[in-house]
Amino acid sequence: MDQPITNTGSAVLDARVEQRSEQASNISPGVQRACAWCGPLFGLVFFVGMLLAGLLPPPSPHDSAIQVAHFWQSDPDLKRLGLWLMMIAGGLTAPFGALLCVMIRRIEGRDAPLTFVQAFGAATGVVAILVPTMIFMAAAFRPDRAAGLQQLTNDLAWIPFIINFPPAMLQCLSVAAAVLGDRSTEPVFPRWVGYYNAWTAFLFIPGGLIIFFKSGPFAWNGLLAFWLAAVVFGSWFMVMSVMMLKAVNRHARQLTLA
Repeated sequence: MDQPITNTGSAVLDARVEQRSEQASNISPGVQRACAWCGPLFGLVFFVGMLLAGLLPPPSPHDSAIQVAHFWQSDPDLKRLGLWLMMIAGGLTAPFGALLCVMIRRIEGRDAPLTFVQAFGAATGVVAILVPTMIFMAAAFRPDRAAGLQQLTNDLAWIPFIINFPPAMLQCLSVAAAVLGDRSTEPVFPRWVGYYNAWTAFLFIPGGLIIFFKSGPFAWNGLLAFWLAAVVFGSWFMVMSVMMLKAVNRHARQLTLA
């Protein structure tokens, strides 16, 4: 009875590989590479924008209303330019997330719940970047507002900007679950990518604690809540871009040989 089971298992694996090849052929490698390069481009444009806007390093949550108002009154045009770049960068995460969905779909096949989790996380992640950035823009648009109102606007931007870790966590966990569950002979990603995404997901958690702290490592300018999350966030885009480019090139070579 072992032989039929083995043949059935081989047939399932062969069908999955064939399905992946068919899915890969539906999207040109050039489009996929462009989507993958949106990851590093996002990191470059986003952090340059933060620097120009004066948000890197972040101001202290302990700043008084007068200090916050003075911050937004200083070089308002430069801040507007930086925030404009941050808004553009936020849109670049959409094609990057879309390609991740394609990669996970190749692993899962027809029934693809993790693909939809990735899609939801990526779409929500775009909103998580754009909404706080637009609130920052409101602060820069009228820098002569009353100090108390500027402090309120500043809080309304910084808190969702840092605390909104669930979308990024969902993206990482969906990749981790898909990669670690891939039992095919030619996996889309190496197994270490799954463990890397699992660890990355949990390193975003300190950012969710900023509501309880105005100083220390868990404040919105703290070592764990901001700096660790920023490094992990930026490096994740770089690592996953490289791995997706390798996967795209590998599939393209397979199609050429076929």
